Amino acid sequence: MTFLLLLTLLCDFYDPIFQKDLSLDLLAHRCKEIKAGSGSYINFYKPELLGRPSGVFSPELKLLGFKLAGRCYLNSYLDLIFKLGIKTKDLSFFAKVDFFNFRESYKFPAWHPLSDASYLMYSFDEQPIIGGKSILDINLREAYLSYDNNEFSLLVGRANIRIGEGLLFSGNSFPLDYIYRASFKLYNLKILSAFAVPVDTFLRRTISYQVLEWTPLPNLIFTLYDAVSHCDEDLFKYFNPITLYYERQRRGKSNSDNLLGGIALRYIFKKRTSVFIDVLNDDIVIFQGGTSKYAILAGFEALKSSNEILRFSSVFIPRFTYTHVSDTNGWNIMGIPIGYPRGNDLVDFYFSYFRNLSEDNSLIFRVAYLNKGEGTLFEKWEGSGFPRNIPFPSGKVRRDLVIMAGLKKKFFYFGSIIDLVYKGKDHALGVFLNFGKDLFRVVF
Repeated sequence: MTFLLLLTLLCDFYDPIFQKDLSLDLLAHRCKEIKAGSGSYINFYKPELLGRPSGVFSPELKLLGFKLAGRCYLNSYLDLIFKLGIKTKDLSFFAKVDFFNFRESYKFPAWHPLSDASYLMYSFDEQPIIGGKSILDINLREAYLSYDNNEFSLLVGRANIRIGEGLLFSGNSFPLDYIYRASFKLYNLKILSAFAVPVDTFLRRTISYQVLEWTPLPNLIFTLYDAVSHCDEDLFKYFNPITLYYERQRRGKSNSDNLLGGIALRYIFKKRTSVFIDVLNDDIVIFQGGTSKYAILAGFEALKSSNEILRFSSVFIPRFTYTHVSDTNGWNIMGIPIGYPRGNDLVDFYFSYFRNLSEDNSLIFRVAYLNKGEGTLFEKWEGSGFPRNIPFPSGKVRRDLVIMAGLKKKFFYFGSIIDLVYKGKDHALGVFLNFGKDLFRVVF
């Protein structure tokens, strides 16, 4: 399989309901990977493009009705999405523009399965882009120019990515504006390096990351990654794609940058079962120094048939992981986690059953058990002394059991969801309906 085919995945990370797990498209793709006995742990979404300029209009409507603490709510989201693109032999151009209007009668916290980060836009100007009232707003979801051949790939522009099992980049956060994202393949090695600017309210902030993927066997995927969030006068401190981030951090003018690294491993047994583990280390410490922070995600996937997959994952992320002594370098973009979508200070167990009934129809059943503490991505790391009045942890833990069943039939996706809170009163019972379709295509 060529390098281009490994990286150009016709799947998305986002599921409009219960988005914290893998999307329906990505689960279907994992079925194909396990059945083939090979794959990649560096995943980013790239659509199918024609050899001539073309545009696609894709309206989407998302409705979520639920009862919570004795009251009924209806959240509605309308999207008018335009996708424009062209692909020549090695060059691709793609842009995805979304005109949207949403009404949230109840706003869920960012870690909740029913929250939708894609609408949490921030602006210093309260004036809507279209009209004097907020009838429609606009967001450029993706916009990039890329070059791909069998050995080398280069992307410039706005795009998203998922690495490993998603502890570093989950693909559910806001996209990054890449100055460059370069990758190449050498035998059974794949190397990726990127320098980007997040869509954020902090000035002069950059995010850089490096990934080394080694496949000593077709069914064994070993991924080594590191990334750094940087905000300082030296804007191009991590611009060099070959530099060692740890060395640059320690010997630079300032070492207050947030450096993360980790290892992800995935092994496919007999083209039927996949086991995986992803271990992230925050504030990497070698031999001696302060206390490292970490996150662990492990689980398995099993094919019951070529179109049917069971997935179980367990996640443990202590408090202060992803946080930093400075507000600017916490591992989030405008409050939305870049890594694991539920943030930190948690234990999370996740079970999913997915069955692809036909090309356009699929069934999904999910159960999640979450223990969530008080930790956030905004607080300073433990022992920093900042802020001076940081509250002492009370030990309160929220325990949620979330059950969801859904059916996708062509362009309709509907189902029900239950959120039971242990020793709490804010249980949620609801139904959802999503409509999304490529309504027409124009080829120039």
